Amino acid sequence: MVELSRIYIGILNDYDLVTSKLMRGTKVDFEDCAMLVKAHIDDFDFGRLTAGFDEILLYNTVGEDRIRQNFDSFMTQMEEEGLYG
Repeated sequence: MVELSRIYIGILNDYDLVTSKLMRGTKVDFEDCAMLVKAHIDDFDFGRLTAGFDEILLYNTVGEDRIRQNFDSFMTQMEEEGLYG
């Protein structure tokens, strides 16, 4: 993180970015997540993604069922595309 006066700039890693987009869960978010995973497939760790997502749900119980469904749908999509499982 870089501090510029009172402005803080942080950069999300791939797993945090995918998690945040799946929490919103629009069609474009799913497409963005799939593109990111495909671009980094050689190094992408689905176990790390799942663990991070599960941790986020511990702190965000509002809409947990909808958010979990988004994640499960994304993982199914990754399986269908042969990227996971």
